[in-house]
Amino acid sequence: MSSRLVAKFARIEGENVVKLGKKKKRLGVRELPKSNEQIDRLTWVQRMSNVFDKEKNKETREKLIKEYNTPYWKDLIELKKFGEKLWEAAPGLVNAEQALYMPNIRARSLSNPKIDTTDLLQNHTSLVVISFNQYGEEHVKTFIEPFFKNFSGHAKIQNLKVTIETNFVKSLIIKLFVIPSLRRSIPESLHKNYIFMFNKDTNLYEALGMDNLYRGYTFLVDSNCKIRWFAHGRATSNELETMLKLIKLLDNENVKSC
Repeated sequence: MSSRLVAKFARIEGENVVKLGKKKKRLGVRELPKSNEQIDRLTWVQRMSNVFDKEKNKETREKLIKEYNTPYWKDLIELKKFGEKLWEAAPGLVNAEQALYMPNIRARSLSNPKIDTTDLLQNHTSLVVISFNQYGEEHVKTFIEPFFKNFSGHAKIQNLKVTIETNFVKSLIIKLFVIPSLRRSIPESLHKNYIFMFNKDTNLYEALGMDNLYRGYTFLVDSNCKIRWFAHGRATSNELETMLKLIKLLDNENVKSC
């Protein structure tokens, strides 16, 4: 990997931080996210205050302008230039006090048309993988397969596999054909862990450092919904060894806190 690349993209040792040039961005959100069911109960006054919040409106405008000015082929160009792996994941967990929370994802699973990932993550040690297409799917598989070999059937250790598809035609194909097929082939006990999101959420992408939709993204989330480890692209042998070790550590933390 070139020194120029390292200067642009870096993983800060022991932290879930994406560094772009001189800017550092810790992954996650600062407050434990509410499920959408809780958000739906906001009062009319609370909703209107959000509508007229100048800071929120300014932030929304800036994001829309940024998205409008982003070239359509940006992700493919970046992938070709820098490759699918920018850096290797940290060898240890982020301290629980420093870690931020995994954002809530309102989506559907194989078992439920409306789910909130915050509800699923609480009180579990979770390997959360997110992919947007076949490229990313191949990346996250390299983490999922060793995970199931070691932790399949563990009551408090789970994998949440999130697929995000915003193309209307592809979304329709997934809803009509892929989801029914998966329901038949995957054990019913795992249906809640296969999650599909069909809307674009730039806030989610930014919070999790998912700046290229052709990569797969992998997160270890503790029982308090905090992101304690992060990887991207295909797993290296070091990352797999680290991931399996850290899952056991997080599970021990969870057991002690019960």
